[in-house]
Amino acid sequence: MPTTKSEDLQQESRFDAVTLAGALGKKFPPTAEQAHVIESPLGPKLVVAGAGAGKTETMAARVVYLVANGLVRPDQVLGLTFTRKAAQQLEKRIRTQLMALRGSGLIVPGSDVAEALSSIAPAVSTYDSYAGDLVREYGLLLPVEPSARIITEAERFAIAHEVVSNYGGRLAAGQSLSTVTQTLLRLSESMDSELVDPA
Repeated sequence: MPTTKSEDLQQESRFDAVTLAGALGKKFPPTAEQAHVIESPLGPKLVVAGAGAGKTETMAARVVYLVANGLVRPDQVLGLTFTRKAAQQLEKRIRTQLMALRGSGLIVPGSDVAEALSSIAPAVSTYDSYAGDLVREYGLLLPVEPSARIITEAERFAIAHEVVSNYGGRLAAGQSLSTVTQTLLRLSESMDSELVDPA
């Protein structure tokens, strides 16, 4: 049975996750589950883990594994998270570990991997920030104004509050302006999540 390109690349991998962790001076090697994720073949995958399970570290270690084994270059990496704090932590871990890899002695000087590590530039961002970048760069193709931006939660609340405040009808008995505003925000969020239009 013929192998795919990613399987061929995977078979050529020289460094496993545990070897890399040791070479980078990490205090603890990855668990068996983390190593499985780190070393998995290229392609889509879903990893489910709770808070504090080491997701950020595993993601950073996966990038290092892929770069060390010549499967990707740092500038081909795009890491997306939900919060700015998580994005900053992930970017810092990736950069720190790639710099450690560069000085680890594992990488042959002059190799493609060594050349790839000469400029460490993985892109890490929040989903919202990355979407905003796409709109600014390609928005006119949709067409969407490139100056469009994603509004903050505070702005969403202010808009919803204004809509409810300007409603000409009567609110149901026992319904406060704040309660109806929150209901409107939940409805809007639900419609966005399920891609449902107002009709």
